Amino acid sequence: MRLNMKKMIEIKQQPLTQDLKSQVDEGFTHHAISIVGHDEKFEPVAFVALEENRMVGIVVGQLFWGALHVKYLFVHDHYRGKGLGSRLMEQVIAYGYANKCPFAFVETMSFQALEFYTKLGFQLELTRFGYAHGTSFHYLRKDLQEKVNG
Repeated sequence: MRLNMKKMIEIKQQPLTQDLKSQVDEGFTHHAISIVGHDEKFEPVAFVALEENRMVGIVVGQLFWGALHVKYLFVHDHYRGKGLGSRLMEQVIAYGYANKCPFAFVETMSFQALEFYTKLGFQLELTRFGYAHGTSFHYLRKDLQEKVNG
């Protein structure tokens, strides 16, 4: 017998509080452990470029199920085109190597840094079209470890 869920459960819109996010994270952890036998949770790490104690660039990476997710890369306008973004990416990629990640992945919008990431050896895996203002979303990957046959 199926319960009539429409009458029993209220659904409402509200802000995503830290408490709600924690509950979702706990649910994901429980599910992963019940299916895979463990969970992969690592805090993000930041490599920050400072000039006179002022942040002028940052890259944030996070280990994600054995791979390296480059979550954010930002360089202030005045410092773009001068190699700072590449230096930041070298740091986060070295972090991926040190943690034996088989690959790194990053997402970028069509108006952001596709050419920059491809120059660094990332390969485009997927482009999703149809976002607002004629934009698209690119998904890229860079292998970090030699592939092992077998």
